[in-house]
Formats: sequence, C-alpha cells, structure tokens
Amino acid sequence: MNFEDEVSDCILQYNPDAKIYAANKKNETNIFLCGKSVFVRANNILFHLLSIDLINSNLSLTYFQEKSLEFAAKGIQLVHVWQDYWITKQTQVRSRIAAMSGVFSRIHARQACVKRITRNIVFDFLQKNHLQGFVNARYHYGLFYNEDIVATASFSAARKITRNGKFAKSHELVRYSNLLNYRVTGGLGKIITHFIKEVKPDDIMTYADLDWATGAGYRALNFELTDITPPQTFTIHPNEMIRYYPHRLPQNLIEEFNKQKNEKSIENFLKENGYVKVYNSGNLKFLLSTKN
Repeated sequence: MNFEDEVSDCILQYNPDAKIYAANKKNETNIFLCGKSVFVRANNILFHLLSIDLINSNLSLTYFQEKSLEFAAKGIQLVHVWQDYWITKQTQVRSRIAAMSGVFSRIHARQACVKRITRNIVFDFLQKNHLQGFVNARYHYGLFYNEDIVATASFSAARKITRNGKFAKSHELVRYSNLLNYRVTGGLGKIITHFIKEVKPDDIMTYADLDWATGAGYRALNFELTDITPPQTFTIHPNEMIRYYPHRLPQNLIEEFNKQKNEKSIENFLKENGYVKVYNSGNLKFLLSTKN
C-alpha cells in the first residue's frame, strides 16, 4: 500500500463518510490541489496528502501557504500531510489525525499540577509526542496528572523587544505538546498562567504551524495574530526522508560539496545527488500581552 492509501485509510477509520479526491481534480470547493486530498465535511477539514516526488519546479515557494489561506477564507482548514512525516513520525501523525477527528482521551487541567522539569525529561517527551521534536529553551514545564506528565511547554529566555516605542521583556513559547492520543483541556492556559506568575514576562509570542494548525487555541487564550511568516524550505532525500534546513546540512554532504573542483552551486549539487527541496506553509505568529 502506498503513502496516500495508508493516510486515506487512517482518516477514513475515524471519518467513514469522508470524501477522497484525486490530485488536480475538481472537488467541492473548486480549488484544485496538487496532491490527493480527503475532505471531512463534519469538521470542515481537508487533508492534503503530499508525496515527496510530487514536488517540482512548477510550484511556487508560496503555493502551500496560499492554498492554506485560500481554504481558510472558505471556513475550511487545510492540513498538509507530508510523506516524510508519515514515514518518520507516523505515530504522532496518526494521533493528530485522530484528535482532529474528535477521537482522543480527555484530561482536565484543573485536575493536574504544573512543575518545572529538566531538559532531559522534556527532550524524551517531545521526541515521542511532538511532530518536530525537541528544541532548546530556557524554561521547561510539565503538567502532571496522577504523577504522570500529560503535557509540556518550553519557553525561551527573555529578549528585549521594542514595542510601541517601549522596551518589553518578551519570551517565546517554543513548544507545547500533549501526550499522544490525549487532549488536556485548559492545559496550555494553566502552564502559561504559572509561567507568568513565576517569570513575569511583559509578553509571550509564539508560532502556529500553518501546515497543521489555525491558531484557534492561541486565540482562545487572548493571543493576537500579528504576522504570517514566509514558508520555510527544507532539503530531503527520498531514501532518507529526513528534513534538513539549508544551514544544517549533514557534515559529510558539506565535505563532499567542498571537494568539488568546479563552481557548481550547492543547490545543483544537492539536486544531482537526489535531494529534493520542499517547503511548508509558513507560520502564524501570535502575541500575548501580559500587562493590563
């Protein structure tokens, strides 16, 4: 079974009435998509299935962002499900599809408590439960229910930012994650409230991945949308399915490129070695002022 069929079956498992559309074919919205898609009418979610070999030079850098915003204007959330994530993070992708289909176990944050946790603890939690895994941060918090961690949040160190002509002590919420197959109602809000009391930031900014999210959870916590960032580019080899940022290419690949005796660009070098450039939808940037 190929990638598209596997994901389609996963979605249909939770949404038997979902409709499947072939790539570049007319669907209910009359907006054509380059990949196969599955529409869940009950939740107004359209899953866009993207094989790595589907990407070509005919698509603009902003293609996926433009499609996400175009569907959002129609009240439909477009979710881009990439083949590399399905292969390398399938457990997490399945959990998110289930949650978006309303299939999850619920825990109420009022029954849990917030504690500072170590880097090692949050590293293990994020690697198992978050699509993008761990990222460095200054402050790490866990939400504990019956002594088990059910959610974590990580915040950056303070940065001095000028807002409206005044300096502000700003922190970034760099990661938040629930335990797989769970939804912790009020979890993020409880951790943020604890962080504000403990660290006393002037504001908190964060990003929502437009490939997967609309930022509704942040809006519910009084975050304001301030920007939409440009798409990020990655390099992937179809045999590895590992995303590399342009400035974080594997050392062995950089060494091979530096051994060249011609003036071939890094882009051409990667292409000739089977690597494909892909790009996401960018991020929604949100800001929460903590000052009355």
